[in-house]
Amino acid sequence: MRLIIFFNLGMILISFSCNSSQKDDRQTMVIKDTSSNMTSNIETSGSANAIVLNRSVEYEPKLIGKIEHEAGSFTQGLIYYKGYLYESTGLRGESTLRKLDTANGKVLKKISIAPEHFAEGITIFNNKIYMLTWLSNLCFVFDLESFAMEGSFNYYGEGWGLANYNNLLIMSDGSNVLKLINPDDFQVVRQVNVYDGNTPLKNLNELEMINGELFANIWTEDRIARIDPSTGNVIGYLDFSFLRKFINNENADVFNGIAYNPEKDVYYVTGKYWPYIFLIKLKEKKK
Repeated sequence: MRLIIFFNLGMILISFSCNSSQKDDRQTMVIKDTSSNMTSNIETSGSANAIVLNRSVEYEPKLIGKIEHEAGSFTQGLIYYKGYLYESTGLRGESTLRKLDTANGKVLKKISIAPEHFAEGITIFNNKIYMLTWLSNLCFVFDLESFAMEGSFNYYGEGWGLANYNNLLIMSDGSNVLKLINPDDFQVVRQVNVYDGNTPLKNLNELEMINGELFANIWTEDRIARIDPSTGNVIGYLDFSFLRKFINNENADVFNGIAYNPEKDVYYVTGKYWPYIFLIKLKEKKK
């Protein structure tokens, strides 16, 4: 059943302090991580050209570092932009928009979303942050620098993941259907059905466009699908199940969150209530 929530701009609560409560009949336990901050071993000077992946080659992720990630973060969206990570977290009463330091994971800026909304995926387009909501049928638009809300759009169906592609937004809703959306009015321009061979690939969650490919978390799985956004064909998969051995938070939930730094050719991945954001390089898989 589709839940329709009537929205008033004044209901968005902007706050630079933490707002923690328990909602959705789900116990939320914040585990304090007493270990020292873990930083990446990536050089901080210089830059490397982004590597264009070969669609005929399989790749495997290699861990090169990790940074602290607030263990109470129910990660919905993650994106890298001009030296910073931006993250949306979900759950009603706990949803936030955050700006993170890529060196140590420190939260540099945070606003809270009105408690009736469950924040979902985000993307950055034309210096604005677009944020989906799960069941409110609303996409919020924030100024990139100030996080001030500039407006909202209505849409039909659930909101899961969001990215941008060829001056359009690309949105997932948990099915195998991707919607390409005009960012000016949030109208659907066209739809792309995602298939692995003849099998529809469902539960497409957080999205990230990387060098012409769409990377998609598959909800409840520790792998990412590589998708041709023009055809919906699955190019391949990346297995991140090896990261589980680094997760000591008993409250850790599903793998979710993809971001990419093209200057260093580094991928950032994490999960809901995961204590770390992992830094990854992709290496060609040996046959």
